[in-house]
Amino acid sequence: MGRAHDARYVLVQVCYAACMSLSISIPDDVAAMLGSSPQEREQRAREAIALELYRQGKISLRVMGEVAGVGSDYWAAENFRVQHKAPLNYSAEDLEADRETAERLLKR
Repeated sequence: MGRAHDARYVLVQVCYAACMSLSISIPDDVAAMLGSSPQEREQRAREAIALELYRQGKISLRVMGEVAGVGSDYWAAENFRVQHKAPLNYSAEDLEADRETAERLLKR
C-alpha cells in the first residue's frame, strides 16, 4: 500500500495566498477518526487546523472559512464557526469601530 492510501498519512494542502502542502504521520486509529478516505481525512484535518488557528486569534473568520474549505463568504464561514462551537473573535475595539462606522453612515 502506498503512502497516499496509508491511514497514517494525512496530506493537508492549504491554498490561500500561496499554496503549501503539509504531511503528518499519526496513528492509524486517530487517522480513522478523521474519515475513511484520504479526501475525507484531509478535509477534517483542514477543518481542525482552521478552527484552532481561529480560536487562537491568528486568522480571521473569512480566512478560517477558506482554509476549512467552506469558502471565504462571511455567512458560510460564520455557519461553520457556529456548527463547531468556536467563539466569535469580536473585541471591544471591534465593537467601537463598528459603532463609529454605523454612526458615520447614519449621519449621511
